[in-house]
Amino acid sequence: MRKEPETYNELVKMKQCMDLTSYYALSEENIDEIYNYLLENDANYIVASQSILALMNPNKTVKKSIAVILKDSSIDGLEITNKGLSLFPHYTPRSSSYSGGSSSNNNNNNNNNNNNNNN
Repeated sequence: MRKEPETYNELVKMKQCMDLTSYYALSEENIDEIYNYLLENDANYIVASQSILALMNPNKTVKKSIAVILKDSSIDGLEITNKGLSLFPHYTPRSSSYSGGSSSNNNNNNNNNNNNNNN
């Protein structure tokens, strides 16, 4: 970062930008741009996926996209708002096995139980 923070808000934004470097490979220019963008308006925010970091405005439109390289495969992305940094954990689908079976046995058992109850 080329500019030293002078206020608490600037210090928080700088920390958020430094946290980004734990998850993404970013140039100094990218970090400065993100930092300045977050300072422009408290409602500006950042949304990042595995390969794109988007500078978002309060109207939920993308002001600029930056191609990034994810350094931490344990996440699928993150979001930085004035409330803090939120990580989106990597989702690995589980392989599910389905043991289909015949439902006619259940129907027969239910019929037998009903017949026994009627006697």
